[in-house]
Amino acid sequence: MNIVNDRKSGRNTSSKSFAAATHYTSRPAQIFLPTLSASYGIMAQFKVAKTPEEMKYPLLNWDKFPNFAEIKSSPVVPAFDLLVKRVSAEFEKREDEFTPSWEGTMGLVEDLDEDVFCAYNIVSHLNGVCNSEELRQAMEVIQAKHTKLALLMSQSLKKYKALTALVSSPSFSNLNPVQQRIINKTIQGMQLAGVGLPEESPEKNRFNEIKERLSLLNLKFQNNVLDSTKAFKEIVNDRKELEGCSERILRLMAGTAKKEGLSDGDFVKGPWVVTLDQPVYVPFMMLCDNRPLREKVYRAYMTRASSGETNNAPVINEILKLRKEEAKLLGYENYAAVSLAQKMAAKPSAANALIEDLIAASSPAGKREIEELTVFARDTLGHPTPLAPWDINYIKEQYRKHVLRFSEDDIAQYFSFDKVISGLFSFVEEVLNVKVDEVDQKKEGISTWNEEVKVFKIADKNSGETLAYFYGDFYCRIEEKRSGAWMDILRARYKNPKTGEVRLPVAYLVCNQSPPSKSGPPSTMTFADVKTVFHEFGHCLQHLCTIVDFSQASGIKGIEWDFVEVASQFMENFCYEPEWIARLSAHHVSGDPMPQDMVDSLVNRRKFLAATDMLRQLHFASSDLALYSTFSPSDNGAEQKTIFDLDREIAERILVVPRMPEDKFLCGFLHIFGGGYAAGYYSYKWSEVYSADAYAAFEEAVEGLAGKERIEAIVRTGKLYRETVLSLGGGTHPAEVWKLFRGRESADIKPLLRHAGLIA
Repeated sequence: MNIVNDRKSGRNTSSKSFAAATHYTSRPAQIFLPTLSASYGIMAQFKVAKTPEEMKYPLLNWDKFPNFAEIKSSPVVPAFDLLVKRVSAEFEKREDEFTPSWEGTMGLVEDLDEDVFCAYNIVSHLNGVCNSEELRQAMEVIQAKHTKLALLMSQSLKKYKALTALVSSPSFSNLNPVQQRIINKTIQGMQLAGVGLPEESPEKNRFNEIKERLSLLNLKFQNNVLDSTKAFKEIVNDRKELEGCSERILRLMAGTAKKEGLSDGDFVKGPWVVTLDQPVYVPFMMLCDNRPLREKVYRAYMTRASSGETNNAPVINEILKLRKEEAKLLGYENYAAVSLAQKMAAKPSAANALIEDLIAASSPAGKREIEELTVFARDTLGHPTPLAPWDINYIKEQYRKHVLRFSEDDIAQYFSFDKVISGLFSFVEEVLNVKVDEVDQKKEGISTWNEEVKVFKIADKNSGETLAYFYGDFYCRIEEKRSGAWMDILRARYKNPKTGEVRLPVAYLVCNQSPPSKSGPPSTMTFADVKTVFHEFGHCLQHLCTIVDFSQASGIKGIEWDFVEVASQFMENFCYEPEWIARLSAHHVSGDPMPQDMVDSLVNRRKFLAATDMLRQLHFASSDLALYSTFSPSDNGAEQKTIFDLDREIAERILVVPRMPEDKFLCGFLHIFGGGYAAGYYSYKWSEVYSADAYAAFEEAVEGLAGKERIEAIVRTGKLYRETVLSLGGGTHPAEVWKLFRGRESADIKPLLRHAGLIA
């Protein structure tokens, strides 16, 4: 579907493509904090003022925007200690006031939840974007205190009894559907937080010990990956060893050499430093002709955090043991059942059924694709076969260039970051009626954590009404910033029921784009980078365009985890539209438009080797579910099946590309051991079925139309999409959202298979 032309084509099935599971996407934690993570707004009928002592700390003393510069330079642990002390005492005092009403339950402690969430999330955010030893140590202390406080509030029997009594009372029917859903989800969250375990029992004590330990293990896993990623630095002094690498990558590697004090940063003379950070690692593995060097870098990446002080293998085993024990205490067979109880799929069997359907649809095509790559490598490139794991993405890129004529680096010359961002903002303005403008930080008195960070305002194009704000932290900082791309929340939307005053939502949009050179070319993007920015901005739009007045369900709050990727994956489709490719691109030096044959090449990439990419994602999803359902970690010795044995068995069943025996990718799998995707990685494919069906709505709307009528159909469908998927947030069940948008309660799988070229 194209706004201007009648061209239709398929879709690349993998939102991560080559970098599958390497872009770490952060979402508000829903694993440890079933109550706090569901209650973010200040909706209480009263609000206890912070103490004078608390007001001394910038972490706790802010209104519209935090003063990040001051927060970075002031102690955060003492501030959080004061906050926890006040909130704990106040919550215990209010427990006797819980009554079976909205105001007597959700509204009674809303201010306390908001205070804790904001303070915790600011520190967590800073730990990801400007990591330091001091912040890391502070985060470990705060994480433990936060988890204890969350358990205190989510295990309150008085609150739980008031909520269940409310559901059984006649007054429950007087609440609007959003409030009813919030209450039901809060009850479920409290049950999964152990509220039903006997008070002062060994079971409850053990459950709380598990939750506290898991919070620290997740943080430890993240830190180990960060440290092991930063630790690898391969110094290259001979330019011949880097044949095939683009000028853009050479500049990045020379810049790292300069930061390491090895040179003045001359990308022509070197030296160059190869790292495992995404802006370097991904294109390096695709472009570098040096096979032995590719092998060395690949082995380092696939064995990150798997040995020495940063070894995550024991961390994973402990996480799996504790998750299994947690599930048993709650009366579930395994943690996968616990995880999916809160998701749209509801049961592991439903998620596994989707995975198996997609495997069956992809495997024959995947086998053909790997055969094509092998023949091409042998006959055209004279490359050794069979292909090794470190060859696959290099050969893919050479084959892509052979078939589609253009390399990633050729294409990157036409995608400068500023042009893409401008085009992205134009897209949402024209299709979704949302206007994005940069805020004058100095004029508004806004302080950020880094001078490169920008702040943007989102407004309704027609009314001019300001809807939200977001921070844009776009460039990589290898020395302090976590790799990958993500969005996260500073605050959620809330409308005061008494005054009508609306507190606007604020989000973070974080990427790791290569920074522009002061004396050289601007920051240019691979096509994968372009899709990543669209993807993460899709998350932002769903949080920032909400119309829900209750903060527990506004934006992405309360959305089922396997539906939350729909808005993000949906945006990626438009990166393949010829009209939008043209508007996103221009040669970064000459300003010339992207040649039509290059545009056609990008459109055709949607189906190019799509089955191989799909199978890679399905392998991750299947391993995740198996680890959290059927696997039994044990300390019985080498004869016991390990996490790597299980992962290898699943890979042999699903993948068509080779793996090295020493593969330890699980030790770097942040999504399921350091993020919110434990027993939930299938969510990417589950959501992708819905995102493809959403895009199909646009295809159907413009079929047979041209010119003005076509554009009007796009805008009309975009309006409906914004009013349903983007606006309703977590306040409406996804099945009902889909019924409003597509006229049915579930998505059709055929658009995804068709876009991937797997069915006619």
